Amino acid sequence: MAIKTAGQKKGPVVILVLIILVALFFIVKQAIPKKYYYTTDLKCESCGSIYQEKIASGTTFPIKCQKCGERAAHRAMKCLDCGEVFTMKPVPIAPGAPGEMIPPEMPKCPKCGSMNLGPISERKM
Repeated sequence: MAIKTAGQKKGPVVILVLIILVALFFIVKQAIPKKYYYTTDLKCESCGSIYQEKIASGTTFPIKCQKCGERAAHRAMKCLDCGEVFTMKPVPIAPGAPGEMIPPEMPKCPKCGSMNLGPISERKM
């Protein structure tokens, strides 16, 4: 007659715990929101450089400039009528209220007033 010891039942319990841990890992991984990235044109208000960058959706502007390192880069557009390149900076709701900013609703060229806008350069894939 064989006598069962406590060590013989540890194997299935350890495997069950490992399966539960792996399942929890995948559940938590699925619950974490995914970051989506897009390529956009940027213009630095500090040094004037214009470039493309891949940024995460929900990024708060201004961001750090690739050239000068200042937090002064905003999304940029190009007027297809006059060629003016300008930034899409949010505007204050009230003077002196920097925390209360709204994005421009309908962007238009600050030079000629045209709404015929487009990207500055072709997108890199």
